[in-house]
Amino acid sequence: MALSLSLIALGQNSTDALRYSRMNYQGTARFNAMGGSFGALGGEMSSILINPASIGVYRNSEFTFSTALLTADMDGNFTGRTIHDNAVNFNIPNIGFVNTYKGDASSWKYYSFGVGHNRINNFKGDYIFRGNNNSSSSFLDPYVISLNDNFPNTDDLVNFDAFPFGPAQAFYTFAIDTFRNVNGELFYDRWLLGEEDIDQNKEVETRGRQTETYASFGGNYLDKLFLGANIGVQTINFEQEVTRVEKYNYATPPPPGVVDITEYREQSTLNTSGMGFNFKFGFIYRFNHAFRLGGSIHSPTYFGMNEEYSVESVSRFSDGNVYVTDQDVISEYDYTLRTPLRLNASMAYVLGRAALFNVDYEYVNYSDASFDDSKYDPYDFSYANEEIGRVLAPTHNLRFGSEMRFDPFVARLGFRYEGNPYSNKAFFNPDENRKTYSLGGGFRVKNFNIDLSYAMSQMDFIDPFYETSPNQANISRTDHLVTATVGWKW
Repeated sequence: MALSLSLIALGQNSTDALRYSRMNYQGTARFNAMGGSFGALGGEMSSILINPASIGVYRNSEFTFSTALLTADMDGNFTGRTIHDNAVNFNIPNIGFVNTYKGDASSWKYYSFGVGHNRINNFKGDYIFRGNNNSSSSFLDPYVISLNDNFPNTDDLVNFDAFPFGPAQAFYTFAIDTFRNVNGELFYDRWLLGEEDIDQNKEVETRGRQTETYASFGGNYLDKLFLGANIGVQTINFEQEVTRVEKYNYATPPPPGVVDITEYREQSTLNTSGMGFNFKFGFIYRFNHAFRLGGSIHSPTYFGMNEEYSVESVSRFSDGNVYVTDQDVISEYDYTLRTPLRLNASMAYVLGRAALFNVDYEYVNYSDASFDDSKYDPYDFSYANEEIGRVLAPTHNLRFGSEMRFDPFVARLGFRYEGNPYSNKAFFNPDENRKTYSLGGGFRVKNFNIDLSYAMSQMDFIDPFYETSPNQANISRTDHLVTATVGWKW
């Protein structure tokens, strides 16, 4: 219990809530090429994710299968130095089936039932930053502050019974030790004796995915009103490995009998899994053959989460000694997460069989996300939820899409803008808006189609490194997503 509470206090925060609440929808090549903008058009497998009424537009049964290749390019800039890294991921962003039945020509003309699976987040991404810090600031400083504020017994630190994820490792490997001031009072401090500057390095490797599997039902009333509803099950698999290294540089070698610390290395591993459910309801109304309006509401997703966390440390000293944490301190615990409600409004214009255009507006208030404890791991999440309410904010998202037909070929363009989810009260006041540009094409013969799309997504974010760092790292991420889809209607 002590280990779990210590980790929770450090782990669950607005970053975790946002990671699983902010959707980066992926689906069929047609959906991706049009920026995911289908809310008032419907009749497309992945668009059922956005507006369940999309299933009501179907007049034929359909099966689709998609594959995708993602390349994530990331540049980390720290103290004026930029380092490039990239990661590649092959995945299946969509597979779905819709079965359509004829109804009464004088009322509900068609009914459709469908099941589908779509990727809504891809967590693959690696970045590195490094630089020289001449201010003598260390990522051990927050540990020292915490230890002096709480002043645990040294035996509890050595046995990892107190502050087991970071401060205890640093104390165990002598990167932090106890000293006495001129008055004889004991205090914790770094084992550093007049270092000139510090070379700092951080490497972050993330992988995993968030997916949604849904069952959907909808209908078509006189080719005017289209309704639909979904029951969705989301799954989360997230893994992150963070390595931080400091190398301490000294102006002169240590005097006889004095030992300097030369390097400290810390590696943390986080594995998260979760499963949640949600409900969605939507409509599309066709005023005439050309003009349509749509809207949908997505309930919060209620997750049950499980996390496993561990930290390992190594310190090196000028006398050649190396100290390693030889105990595996692993914390596993459960909690719950509720993501925000989502509202969507859409408008579409269909220019006969020649072209179509759609625009979606989405409202999400990320500050409504919240954590809660489980019956197995009781904990008060009020501080974490207060932080979410303070630093996250309502967001306005826009999606645009167009399609032009040159039978049997089709060309598509799209754009997606996601507003900054942070308020002006957030640490470092980050702006994490995301823009996605997309295009694609397809080939359709009778009831068979092949589609291809390319999307480029750009976003910048800040890694503050540690709480007392005088420098922050600016990370620029560019994703390149290529998707191929085959479909069959009958």
